[in-house]
Amino acid sequence: MKKVFFLAFMALSLTAMAQHVTPLNIQLAEADLNALRAQYQSEPIMYRAALEALAKDLDKNAGELKAARNQLKVEQAHAKEMENSLKEANKMASSLKGLYAKEESEIKSMQQTVQKQQQTLSKQVELNAETRENYIAFLEKQQKELNYSLREVADRQRAVSDLEASISTSQSNLQYYLQEVNQKNADLTALESQHKDRVALVKAEQKAAKSMQ
Repeated sequence: MKKVFFLAFMALSLTAMAQHVTPLNIQLAEADLNALRAQYQSEPIMYRAALEALAKDLDKNAGELKAARNQLKVEQAHAKEMENSLKEANKMASSLKGLYAKEESEIKSMQQTVQKQQQTLSKQVELNAETRENYIAFLEKQQKELNYSLREVADRQRAVSDLEASISTSQSNLQYYLQEVNQKNADLTALESQHKDRVALVKAEQKAAKSMQ
């Protein structure tokens, strides 16, 4: 049981800490074709070279965007994994909470039984001293063991309460992480769309520039 708690707390300690996605740090190459045309209006060869350089920059951007998308997929999978882990931890905590409550009730019931036996013994004055003393010692030992068991259950119940608190904190942190993942996805999708438009624009301009003298 201690091992189960240890593993649960280890897993939740990671989740409970604030986690963040890796921020996007991609600067798309500017495709200001009007400025390029103005700069190289009488130099078609230089203009085509400038377009080629711009195409290479956009190609580099394509690699950066692909890497960012792959990273985001890992972050999305991590968020899903954390979500599943918290669900399992929550189920475990709920199950243990019910189990320990039942165990506590059974121990208290046994304590009452022992107390009744002790009360009955106190009235049985006809028993000889040796019999009484042996039975008293037996009942006292039972009561001692039951008290120990009750304290142990109380410790485990407190551990479950701590676990539930940790789960609650982790669930809040997970929501923030999911918000970051969703925002990153939206930002990356916008960058990918801009990149696609710029690549198409430059390719069309390169095709047109081939006919320039």
